[in-house]
Amino acid sequence: MKQTTNPKAIALASLLTLTAGVAAGCGGGGAAAPGTGSAAQPSASAEAAKPAAPYKLSIMMPSFNPEPMSTDGEIFKKIQSATNTELKLNWVPSATYSDKLSATVASGELPSVITVLNQKVPFIVNSVRSGMFWEVGPYLKDYPNLSRMNPIALNAISIDGKVYGIYRERDLARDGVTLRKDWLDNLGLKEPKTIDEFYKVLKAFTNDDPDKNGKNDTIGLVEQQVPAGWRSMLAWHGGPADWEVKDGKVTPAHLSPAYLETMKFYKKLYDEKLMNLDFAVVKDGRQVMNKGTAGAWVANLNDANGIEEQAKKADPKAKVTLVGALEGPKGLRSIAGTGSYGIFMIPKTSVKTEAELKAILNYFDKLSDKEMQNMLYNGIEGRQYTVENGQYKKTADPKMLVEYGMGDSSQLAVLRDQVTTFGPELVHQRDIVWKENAKIAIENPVNAFISDTYSEKGKELEKLIEDARTKFIMGAIDENGWKKAVDQWLQNGGSKVIEEYTAEYNKAAKK
Repeated sequence: MKQTTNPKAIALASLLTLTAGVAAGCGGGGAAAPGTGSAAQPSASAEAAKPAAPYKLSIMMPSFNPEPMSTDGEIFKKIQSATNTELKLNWVPSATYSDKLSATVASGELPSVITVLNQKVPFIVNSVRSGMFWEVGPYLKDYPNLSRMNPIALNAISIDGKVYGIYRERDLARDGVTLRKDWLDNLGLKEPKTIDEFYKVLKAFTNDDPDKNGKNDTIGLVEQQVPAGWRSMLAWHGGPADWEVKDGKVTPAHLSPAYLETMKFYKKLYDEKLMNLDFAVVKDGRQVMNKGTAGAWVANLNDANGIEEQAKKADPKAKVTLVGALEGPKGLRSIAGTGSYGIFMIPKTSVKTEAELKAILNYFDKLSDKEMQNMLYNGIEGRQYTVENGQYKKTADPKMLVEYGMGDSSQLAVLRDQVTTFGPELVHQRDIVWKENAKIAIENPVNAFISDTYSEKGKELEKLIEDARTKFIMGAIDENGWKKAVDQWLQNGGSKVIEEYTAEYNKAAKK
């Protein structure tokens, strides 16, 4: 573990160790060490030298694998040792996690920590407002690792302006263009830098036999039911990240002129058959890229390596490259996400004292040390992986994979800013593009706010716009039809959503 010579940090570490011990004695912590009789009572200095008993900590989490992370493995043991905890992980299958979480919160019988994938759902918001969860924001500055948390991400997870959880970090701006590099090379084309250049590439990918098989069997862009590239395309055309603020009023993206321009761009691709005409019924566009029949996929760049691996099965010469953003009327812009995926929330029903709260925050802080970050994401060298000639090689040993939780161990991680990236060239290229994207990312200004009407009718309202957008792209409605759909959105609750978000925004702006 990293040592520090900062006197304040040493004092803080001592306080946290003491805190964990106090919490163990007053909450659900470890049992006190047995005595040896009055004649053998240890001195005060000997008592002070004893390490604090491990803090008993239980966490409810979703599992994405059939076999849970092994509690007998080295990774689990190292987590407990480094954080001074007696850890219990309550894994719930991801398919049923939302229902299980809702029922658990309603019962009031909660573990020390729960994993919440969407903190803005009504039952979580209502529980927060009722005082069920600890506000952790004011404490973060006191911990060397947690104090590095990104203000943008913290703002995005906040409820009523306060932070009630420890987020699981993700890169801020992850989307971009995954392109068939071998097709570009075959056609003598360079990676596009602008929207116009991108259009020309898609046209060539569709019409100029980029795979050189003598057949007219390729398309430029692949899309799906809810277009994966929509938000990025909108940003490139000068539009906002879902919502924007104009003259103190919060308005949705689909009221912006750029939204219509982006729909027209998609319609042009559709009319010229430069994208898949069946996009409205395609559930996962990546599968088309995997088959090697499409040249571009606009979405999370994390998909790129898997796409290349699959495309090579159809064509061993397949090679992929990445582009972060395309220049449009407002320059280079990328879409910012929330900077996290899920948060750890601490219920007051099971964690009753501030001392216990600090013991849990200490656990998350220790888990964010560089060594722990790398272990949770990569495993332990010599067990879950080896490095041969500078290349990361994952083990095929089932026992070692279960010890790693088949990757589920990464779900325990909080920060990932010191993780060493292993993998092929595309993985490193992805990380570089993500960093560049973050510099030009535009944020959703309502991430931190709650609209009760949106919570109630959001899915219905979104579907109305998505359906109209699809119809416009396919030519089933024109601009007048689109305007009617927008008017219906406003009448069905959209105006109320605008009003509520605007009130929240202006209230926060006055603070």
